[in-house]
Amino acid sequence: MRRRARTWQTALTLAAGLLASAICLGLATGAASSETLTGLVLSSNSVMLVGAVVSLEGFGSVTTDAAGRFAFHNVPPGNYRMTVSQQGFPDDKRLILVRAGRLNKVWIVLAGAAPRAPTAMAVGVPIVQRGGAIFVRGRVNEQVETLFLVDTGATLCVLTKATADRLGLTASPVSTLVTVQSASGSFEASLIQVDLIQIGDAEVRSVDAIIHDVPNLPPTVGGLLGMSFLNQFKVEIDQEEGVMLLSR
Repeated sequence: MRRRARTWQTALTLAAGLLASAICLGLATGAASSETLTGLVLSSNSVMLVGAVVSLEGFGSVTTDAAGRFAFHNVPPGNYRMTVSQQGFPDDKRLILVRAGRLNKVWIVLAGAAPRAPTAMAVGVPIVQRGGAIFVRGRVNEQVETLFLVDTGATLCVLTKATADRLGLTASPVSTLVTVQSASGSFEASLIQVDLIQIGDAEVRSVDAIIHDVPNLPPTVGGLLGMSFLNQFKVEIDQEEGVMLLSR
């Protein structure tokens, strides 16, 4: 009887241990599978939409903040229906895939243009990140659309010679020579004035710039977006959300 009792006691102890391990494993797995879903809501003319209602199937609704951002926490991986509503815009309905162990981020562009943002509000511009560099898409003189390398170390904006040629811009023989500081060093060039540079819904007129081919700049990039444009705004770069916020 003693031997049988010990056998049952040993079996119960092992079973309890296995059950505890299974519970701990289940809890750990559940914790690891809870993800955060973040996103941005903006208009087709790149204005961040404040107060948009974002509904996620099974998780209720949230509203976007002053920069158009929203977040849902503790979302298990899987497919979910999302609806985004904002007064004056058609609803956006889509299927969202939340993946385990990934950065789950979604951009929602509502059809239609928003009024130009008041000066107290930010204009959001999507950024492209390549290595440690940040690029934005812009237009010059309402003629040429190109990528700009954002360079807060450059005192002036820079247009490549190819971009200047497309715009018909040249430096005058009597142009002022200036020394330009950039992240890659300093150099001299002739000063020109660009009538208009537009980055998303933000624009600056009569922008001081130079024409110069920056070493190692990819051919798809038309220049540097320097401080002669950027110092007209308060600039915030949110790399996690992939956006540059410009406000006056």
